[in-house]
Amino acid sequence: MDVGLAAVMRRMLAVAVATAAICAMVARARASVPASVLTSARIEHRGPTLELHFGFTGPTPRLELSTHGSELWIELARTGVAIPPRPLFGYETAPIATVRTIEADGKSRIVVEVVGRVDYAVARLKSRNEIVLRVAPEGADPDIAAPIVVHNDVPPQRPAPSITRPVAFAPAENRRPESPAQPVEPVLAGVNGNNRQPGNFLVMIDPGHGGYDPGTQSSAGVMEKDLALQIATRLKTALEARGLRAELTRSSDTFISLAERTRIANSADADLFVSIHLNSSPNTDTSGIEVYYLNNTTDHATMRLARMENAGADGYGAADGSNLNYILTDLRQNYKASEAASLAKMIDAQTVADLDAGLGLNVNALGAKMGPFYVLVGAHMPAVLVECGFMSNAAEAARLASPQYQDVLAGAVATAVVHYFNADVAVGNL
Repeated sequence: MDVGLAAVMRRMLAVAVATAAICAMVARARASVPASVLTSARIEHRGPTLELHFGFTGPTPRLELSTHGSELWIELARTGVAIPPRPLFGYETAPIATVRTIEADGKSRIVVEVVGRVDYAVARLKSRNEIVLRVAPEGADPDIAAPIVVHNDVPPQRPAPSITRPVAFAPAENRRPESPAQPVEPVLAGVNGNNRQPGNFLVMIDPGHGGYDPGTQSSAGVMEKDLALQIATRLKTALEARGLRAELTRSSDTFISLAERTRIANSADADLFVSIHLNSSPNTDTSGIEVYYLNNTTDHATMRLARMENAGADGYGAADGSNLNYILTDLRQNYKASEAASLAKMIDAQTVADLDAGLGLNVNALGAKMGPFYVLVGAHMPAVLVECGFMSNAAEAARLASPQYQDVLAGAVATAVVHYFNADVAVGNL
């Protein structure tokens, strides 16, 4: 090789190496500069629930959740801290033992230590530059997520203690040693283990029954299969209006086997599977919304409903058959059972609150529940079954047939799905 050419190549290589080093230094410097600063903390009492509000200057940071023994950790990337290490000292009451803040290496952590078993909901409210954490004793607040999900743009109505003064960072020797992390169930960031942008998420909507399988029907003769398709179609429109992709397992009055429904979702590489159904009860006064995720149960009402919905299942057998236990064991290990449970809670809270607020109703919140529904078996993504109301209740059946009611219902489900994908809200227990 020509000596001059070799010298030029060496110089070019040296320049490339130097440039890469400079770029790496710049990237590290940028990563160490906080994009947001935690500037305030306050606590509010709402019945049995304590609600913690953390305010930020700059964009509201994304959060990552994990549990460590009796502590819930909220990790905030590229976030500084300008409040005391114990910002709510003197106001912490059971079930919250302590609230601490830590800052190191361009990151911040909010550590909430609890007493006893608790339920929690945490929300990232971008429009208010806040993160809100609600904590209640286990089972004390069945709708713990609802106020955050539904009213996340409504300013708080009650004054509460607030800390906003800047302080120095707590010395390292005063920090607790870190214990091995236990992932929060559910951890919503990175849904389905992919790196898709929000607009690329695909929701597979499954209108229940169809064709020669009518499902249940109202006293007026309205069939479940027809209402399920109407609501599912409106849900597709609502999701697309919010920037998500959505498809239907059926778009006409055709029969599709239970196993084929999740196969369609798997083949499309869907990120969520939402099956739409209508309920029925021997008690014609029963009304309300239920959302199910796949698991076994001993609840008699759920087992009765599962037998109805599983009628004609493709060789799976009875709803409480031993083969389902085998399937569920595999699902719990490999699929998205915890995410489905969280999504079910979000949908339940959002639909009830939106129908109450939008139509002036008092819809029964029957809760998010587990059940052995074969239409959810085999899904490679979080999957839920929404029982939108009771056809056996004449008044509720009439509402369910109303386009206005269907629009509000579909919009609420779509809003809950958007929260889920954005990791704006997570619910669980500790």
